[in-house]
Amino acid sequence: MNRLLFSLMLLVCTMLCNAQKNSFGIVSYTLPAGYEVIKNDNVLTYYKEDKSDDTYCNFFIYNLLPGKGEVKQDFDIAWSSQMQKPFKVTGTANMQPAAVLKGWQFLIGTTNYTDNGVATLAMLITFSSKDNMQSICMLSNSDRYKTDIESFIASVDVVKEAVTTNAETSTAKAHSNNTINQPKPFAGKGPTPEVWMKSRFEYDMMRRMSLTKYEWIAIYPDGKFNAYMPTEGYANFYTNNKDWGKASWDGSRLNVTDASNNVYYFDRKTATQMQSKFDSRPNYYKSKPVDGLRIEGAYTQYAELIPSPQNEPQYLIWFFKDGTFDDRGIHVTNLKTPYASPDDAPGKGKYSMENYSIFLRYGDGRMKQLGFAGFLDKDPATVTDAYFIGRNLYYRKDKGYNSNLNRK
Repeated sequence: MNRLLFSLMLLVCTMLCNAQKNSFGIVSYTLPAGYEVIKNDNVLTYYKEDKSDDTYCNFFIYNLLPGKGEVKQDFDIAWSSQMQKPFKVTGTANMQPAAVLKGWQFLIGTTNYTDNGVATLAMLITFSSKDNMQSICMLSNSDRYKTDIESFIASVDVVKEAVTTNAETSTAKAHSNNTINQPKPFAGKGPTPEVWMKSRFEYDMMRRMSLTKYEWIAIYPDGKFNAYMPTEGYANFYTNNKDWGKASWDGSRLNVTDASNNVYYFDRKTATQMQSKFDSRPNYYKSKPVDGLRIEGAYTQYAELIPSPQNEPQYLIWFFKDGTFDDRGIHVTNLKTPYASPDDAPGKGKYSMENYSIFLRYGDGRMKQLGFAGFLDKDPATVTDAYFIGRNLYYRKDKGYNSNLNRK
């Protein structure tokens, strides 16, 4: 069973050697103990519930269906017809990067919604090949079933290789190579934009103080314009974004019509500074590319170092020049509850950078894609005091690396 690709939930589960393996369509799986089943030609429903407090966990294994030949299209169809409509799930899915298992492309999406007034987790996994698709849906309204969900996902596998064309086989191999053993990013996912970054002050009424805020704009070679940086950065953004503005240079003036049809301009003052129509001074700085960048040191969002349980410095994430990293809690906000979900857990792996994005590939198979940029127009290769990761400012705080300092 290939657990590497199914580590969305940071699965570190040991299955019993005599556990019963089930299969339906092209997927196989092992059920946690205590689940009942309702069988139908089109879907198998496994459920566990506690009627004393109305908590439950359900797994729905849908049968194989004709597919569109593209995993995102198949996922969108399944999200609408197998998740939103039957279970009244609202909102869009938070997507994990696409991956490949035995020739089958798959996508994982999650969301939280309210079911009878109770916060409920919804998760969908969709497998897709040239002609077929199959999905697994999970719903739970209680954290008590977390272990069940983790062990179930860890057990999922496909029982046969997908039938692909030569082109699809090449694509699958390319995706499969993007694991922890292959640090190269998803090259060629759209052109690299010209990125400008702005700093501004904003008064926070709650804190009664002025805070520095940062904004980005992106200008693509074909004139497409976007007025923000996504959390994931600009890798894959060109092919995924739906709402575009337009921009064109007229000498030193950049004329812009944004996605909401607002018209304004920027004036270039120097090679790396420009001023918007709305500002009284130059405050946009041209960001330098980060492709292939290697960095060294520990970085944290916090002004003061967070102590570890051993009262030693607890750095959030270390980077090394050899392309490896040691994430000791990049999402930590409170040491008593160190991470909100297993996907945010600490870990080690390899990183790479492309198109203002950093790819963190963990040893357990997880992958995070976050925006990455230097500070304003500073060269991130030489000015290492601070970087923007996922649009947040991270400060360098390292005083020496201790490989034995691990979160308990």
